[in-house]
Amino acid sequence: MFGALIIISILLPVCSGVAVRHIRAERKTVARVSVACLALSVVCALSCLLTGQEGTFTLFAIADKVKIAFSLDGINRFYIALVSFIWLCVGIYAVEYTEHDENAASFFRYYLISYGALMGLSASANLITLYMFYEMMTLVTVPLVAHNRDREANAAAVKYLLYSVFGASAALLGIFFVGAYAGTFEFTAGGIFAAETLSAHPSLLRTVFLVMILGFGVKAGMFPMHSWLPTAHPVAPAPASAVLSGIITKMGVMGIIRTVYYIAGADFLRGTFVQYTFMTLSLITVVMGSTLAYKEKLFKKRLAYSTVSQVSYVLFGLSTLTEAGFIGACLHIVFHSLIKNTLFMSAGAVIHKTGLTRVEELKGIGKKMPFTMTLFTVVSLGLIGIPPTGGFISKWNLAAGALSMSGKGNWIGVACLLLSAILTAAYLLSVAINAFFTGEDGTGVQKCDPTFKMLAPMALLALLSVIGGVIPGGLIAFFTGIAKLAV
Repeated sequence: MFGALIIISILLPVCSGVAVRHIRAERKTVARVSVACLALSVVCALSCLLTGQEGTFTLFAIADKVKIAFSLDGINRFYIALVSFIWLCVGIYAVEYTEHDENAASFFRYYLISYGALMGLSASANLITLYMFYEMMTLVTVPLVAHNRDREANAAAVKYLLYSVFGASAALLGIFFVGAYAGTFEFTAGGIFAAETLSAHPSLLRTVFLVMILGFGVKAGMFPMHSWLPTAHPVAPAPASAVLSGIITKMGVMGIIRTVYYIAGADFLRGTFVQYTFMTLSLITVVMGSTLAYKEKLFKKRLAYSTVSQVSYVLFGLSTLTEAGFIGACLHIVFHSLIKNTLFMSAGAVIHKTGLTRVEELKGIGKKMPFTMTLFTVVSLGLIGIPPTGGFISKWNLAAGALSMSGKGNWIGVACLLLSAILTAAYLLSVAINAFFTGEDGTGVQKCDPTFKMLAPMALLALLSVIGGVIPGGLIAFFTGIAKLAV
């Protein structure tokens, strides 16, 4: 049962994406949208069934250790559920967003194929399977960045591809070493290496794991390989920007989680140069991203720099190698995905309806798009970490993880998080305040909130980001169970 479900979940969106491009019906736009929404809904339903399954399914084996296999541990269940839910919500939003777009068929084609790649990646049972679908994900999301097909979009897509290939190559180098020194590629909580192997080659293996962290960190936007994010987001359509920020960056995080906690083992890295380098780079990214977002005047680019910062909150939590830090990181994956997708969809709604792209042009826009900007404001409070939103819960746990580390410098991480929170308030609330409380009246724009098709997914994600903060017990209990095994 599990094997059939996972294969269908991968192949159905891929085949549907191919079919969308070749539909020749009289009302082909309606037919394409119908096929896309049906595929998204069916696979999302299958995901609900998948998360209740058990076992491992091997598709084929190239050698004893090299297998394409799928399984369902806590991390896999979490990612399958998150990806499917977000992909469905943004897909519904994209129906109205792309209704007058001549490249809409291309968007839905690659959007669906990307979903198939993400399902395979989310359910991967070993490092080989993860890497194969990780590369597939990169290749099929490049057209989403290049969607507009102008010079700027093509240049951004090339940059995204080059950075991704560089990061994946670093991860692949690490995989070669793992294959040489470990008896398996299968993900195992606590690590896969024999104690005698780790003690015989400590410096070499720790260097290898650091290289893998840096490689997967490229997709997560970690300094110094972060600049593809602010280049790609402004040129990509809003639905693509939303999932690039909310989901695709989290796949780099998944690679790091698997490397640190399921291949190397937290005990082997704790207190070493790997942990300190990883933590330092993540904190640099947290503060740098917030600072650049505060200075940025282009609306979507400001949100892109915000993603650079906020995803590194997750990386910082993972770098603490503590149970609280791990729980906070997983919680922030959830809440950042809900919040940042809403922020980008709000920005996309503004751009789609008004053509306004710069922050200073948004004065008074809340009077013309009250529902859109209200949702923007609500999730902005969540990203800052104002209680009772989900962002407060995740950041509280991240701070607890930092303070639970041994050593006199454990306050530095908390200080960086607080500084970033202040900057986050400055670059998001300034937009909200100017939108509602300035004397200007939307620069002559007529009332233009989008329809229910765009507002409903945004409202649902915003509502969940608040509910998750009010009643976080279920999520915390789920991630605590994973953390006790992994850390």
